Amino acid sequence: MLKITDDAIHNALIAEPEGRLRKSDFEALTERFNAIVNDTDRIPNLVIHTRDFPGWADFAALVEHLQFIRAHQKLVGKIALVSDARILDVAPKIARHFIAANIRRFPADDLAAALDWSAEPVGEPGDVTVIEGLPEGVVGVSVRGVINAKDYSETIAPLIEAALKEREKISFVYQIGPEFEAYTPGAVWGDARVGLMHLSRFERIAVVSDIDWIRHGVRAFAPLIPGDVHVFGNDELEAAKTWAAG
Repeated sequence: MLKITDDAIHNALIAEPEGRLRKSDFEALTERFNAIVNDTDRIPNLVIHTRDFPGWADFAALVEHLQFIRAHQKLVGKIALVSDARILDVAPKIARHFIAANIRRFPADDLAAALDWSAEPVGEPGDVTVIEGLPEGVVGVSVRGVINAKDYSETIAPLIEAALKEREKISFVYQIGPEFEAYTPGAVWGDARVGLMHLSRFERIAVVSDIDWIRHGVRAFAPLIPGDVHVFGNDELEAAKTWAAG
């Protein structure tokens, strides 16, 4: 069994194993994690609290554990291992090769310290800057930090909708610079909603970024978008503006 507690004050989801871990435990953890994100647009950090690591009940439990890590490792900012289990001594060093989260080990009796660490801010707050001086019919934004639903609802969506009131079609310059960290699920939904509502009204979309997964993702989905889509490097911002202007 896996006891799961949401500590909103410390922005932590506390997982406390009680006996060997089963597939259903990780399914419950996934469900609880996703519910918090969807309901609050908040990504909790993980605090794993156990005096001795109990292990997995069977291979299916291990597979479900790995699937949870694969699905959430780019979202979770911090993972605190609060345990005296010797097997976890090397876990942070190994996990850093596979997981983007910041991982820290605490003694089993230091749950309070782990929660305080979890509550400390991580990463830059999200920021959306409107790109000024673009030609008529072209709008653009530059994003950095962690972008959430509020960034979309208060800046990006109104910018696009105001431009579409003036013209039947527009072009969009979207710069995702090196200081960008992540989108919250609420922001992903906001992005999808804006795109689906106005997809046919984008004449050209210039995505400006050096981040590999963004560049590859845009190229993969470009054939499904009615307008022209092109990827530029961050040092090609001016070329992206010119191309978007047609």
